[in-house]
Amino acid sequence: MARTVKCPAGQWTAVFNHAFVQMPNAWTVSFTAADGGSFTGEVAEKRSSWIFRKPPTTLALADVMDFRRGWWNTFYSVRVKPTRDVIAQIR
Repeated sequence: MARTVKCPAGQWTAVFNHAFVQMPNAWTVSFTAADGGSFTGEVAEKRSSWIFRKPPTTLALADVMDFRRGWWNTFYSVRVKPTRDVIAQIR
């Protein structure tokens, strides 16, 4: 079952924001521009445990991205900041 999230241009939008979850999981997210054009942007993936905090990882926004939450990622979030409006389809 797929879920969609609208991500407006120029602002950070949470695609995932999990707290107190320690079960591993994996997702594939497909991004498409709302107007069908090309886009760029940033992705901030943050993984941390209850005690051990880690800085977020910054990635370039791509058409298709895979995300994995591990056993010890008690706090896990993925935020995107596209250059134009995009729609994220999460599988």
